[in-house]
Amino acid sequence: MDLKGIVTTPLRVVFSTADAAMSAIEGGVAVTRFAVQNVDSEVSNALHVEAGMSSATPMQLLQRLASLLEPDRPVGIILSRGGPLDRVLKQGGVVDRLTEPGGMLEKLTESGGLLDQVTKDDSPITRLTSEGGPLDRLTRPGGVVDQITESEGVLERLTSEGGVIDKLTAPDGVLEKLMTKDGVLDKLTEKGGVLDKLAAKDGVLDKLTGQDGLIDKLTEPGGIIDRAIADGGIVDQLLGQEGALERAIAPGGTLDAVSQLPDVVAELNEAVALMTAAVNPMSDLVNRLPKRILKGREGREPRRGSSPYDGAGPAGANGAPSDGPELL
Repeated sequence: MDLKGIVTTPLRVVFSTADAAMSAIEGGVAVTRFAVQNVDSEVSNALHVEAGMSSATPMQLLQRLASLLEPDRPVGIILSRGGPLDRVLKQGGVVDRLTEPGGMLEKLTESGGLLDQVTKDDSPITRLTSEGGPLDRLTRPGGVVDQITESEGVLERLTSEGGVIDKLTAPDGVLEKLMTKDGVLDKLTEKGGVLDKLAAKDGVLDKLTGQDGLIDKLTEPGGIIDRAIADGGIVDQLLGQEGALERAIAPGGTLDAVSQLPDVVAELNEAVALMTAAVNPMSDLVNRLPKRILKGREGREPRRGSSPYDGAGPAGANGAPSDGPELL
């Protein structure tokens, strides 16, 4: 081998190896592109998206985004000047009232406030999560969680073949009907649909976030939320010391009473069975007695021409017969 062959042979080997590697990479890219196209096609078919959207240019995508932000479209109405979002974020609006000094957020996070009451050592949340507490009883062996996840339990019935989830995801099931063309989702998002009406001027969203709207009334000083988180308010009555939640989860409280219902029902069944067993023999005994013993004196007709009290047996002090039945 001459000097030229000695120099060029390694270079040829290197270029051949690089060529093989590039061919393998090109094959991988082609396979990946094919897989991506298939996945894109399947997703587009499932969501009923136009096929041309996948090949849209950046300018076309920007035009579609701009059309969504037009003043007469739901997103445009929400983001427009003076719209719902603007009213929520404006100076003196809902966000300002929530975060202002002495506002609701400060009352929630202040020392001794609602968050402190909820997270202190003897708070309802601590009692709920303590050992032997309601959460512990729910997750203990044989508890509610075990009953849900056990074999042939609620979870298995939901996920079994022909169960609820199967019915939801089956062909012609609920999900498919929701996502079909001109289905529920299409009607919700179409122009003039529910979302359009919600975000329209003087619509529900406008009334909620407008001046003197529901959010204004909820967050105004002395409003419903202020009264709820005030001392002795609804939140205090629910979560405070000896509140409704504490009484419910206390030993011998509502939760314990509910858990004892099966025992009470079993005892009632035993009592009913015992009473039934006692009443049946008495009924049989009464049915076997002669009718003349049970028939009272009032059931007999007096003889013609005689007083009803003549020869009627023992009488009272005024000559009237006694109230006892005739035995013979």
